[in-house]
Amino acid sequence: MKKIALLAAVACAITFSACNNTSSVDKNHDGDTTVGEHLDHSLETADEHAGHLHAEADQALADAEAKAKQAQADLDAAVKSGDKKAQEAAQKALDDANAAWEKTKAAAKEAGQAVETGVNNAVDATKDAAHKTGEAIDNAAEKTADKVDAAGKEAERKLNNVKEALKN
Repeated sequence: MKKIALLAAVACAITFSACNNTSSVDKNHDGDTTVGEHLDHSLETADEHAGHLHAEADQALADAEAKAKQAQADLDAAVKSGDKKAQEAAQKALDDANAAWEKTKAAAKEAGQAVETGVNNAVDATKDAAHKTGEAIDNAAEKTADKVDAAGKEAERKLNNVKEALKN
């Protein structure tokens, strides 16, 4: 009975902690997620995915190389034994393994270039978005300054009208 209660308590604790996770996008933990925080999160995620793809490509290359080396060892063993059928089969397996290794290297190179291009495009898009955001803020500040100037001039005009009215 104690084990069931302990298991239930652990399950509740895990469920409770999983439901209380906050978004990792909100860096300053103020409850609001800004455009900058979204951009930062996007770049971090892109880097993580690029790293994951790189690791997968490295693993595929290592596997293909290991298969090629194993096929070469099998061919060497077949040559030593003098068995022509085994030698032919081992040579075919070696040719297939080497072809697969070359295809894997080419695919990994293409994937690496695609990831690099994608990350560079994301960085460029982020820079463009930041630049446009900065321009929008500048424009908004200029418009606000213009409106404040206009409101100040209007208040000054009304003040002068009140002064004129008091003189009369």
